Amino acid sequence: MKKRIAICSLLVALTMLTTGNFGVALRADDQQGDHGQKTFTVDVALDAATLVVNTANPPNMGNRGDIIVIDGTIYPAGTIPPGLNANNDPNAPGGIGKIRCRALELVPGTDFTSPAFTFVTEWYSLPDDNQIILVDGPGPNLFATLKRAVIGGTASYKGVTGQVTETDIGVNKSGACNLRVTFQLKQGNK
Repeated sequence: MKKRIAICSLLVALTMLTTGNFGVALRADDQQGDHGQKTFTVDVALDAATLVVNTANPPNMGNRGDIIVIDGTIYPAGTIPPGLNANNDPNAPGGIGKIRCRALELVPGTDFTSPAFTFVTEWYSLPDDNQIILVDGPGPNLFATLKRAVIGGTASYKGVTGQVTETDIGVNKSGACNLRVTFQLKQGNK
C-alpha cells in the first residue's frame, strides 16, 4: 500500500468530448459558455508500466528535481471510480484518447502535505495524435485539486486557450494515479 501511494505521489501531476470547433462528441454534462467557452470533464488513468524517472539523486527515486515521464488513457467523465484502491485497469477498453506527461518533481516523494507535487506539461490526444491539447502548470498531490493553463493545441484545437482543473481521485491497478480533469476552453483565431 505504501508503495502504491508513493508511486501515485510521484505520478499525480502527470494526467474530448466536445462539439463544433473543439472535436469529438458532446455529452449531456458538457456546457457551452458565453463567448464560445466550452467546459467538459474527462477521467484519466495513468499507467505505471510506462513510468520513466530520471532521478536527481541516483539510485533513489522521489527527490526534488526528479524528471518523470508517464502515459495514460483518457476516459469519459465518471468512468473511473474514486478511491485509494480503485483497482481500475489503465488500459481497459472505452478510452477516448491518450495522455503523455512530463513533470519536474517540486517536493520529496514522501511529502503528501504540499498541494503542488510537480510542475507538469501534459499532452492530451483527443481522440488521437492528430488533435492535441497542451496543458502546463502545477500538478496535484494525492487527493489535491489544482488549476493549470491550456497553452494551445493542434487541428480542431488550434488556437485554444483556457484552463484545466485537475483532481487526483486515487490509485489504479497499475499503482499509478487516476485523475478527473475539467477543461474550460476558449477557441482563439485560427
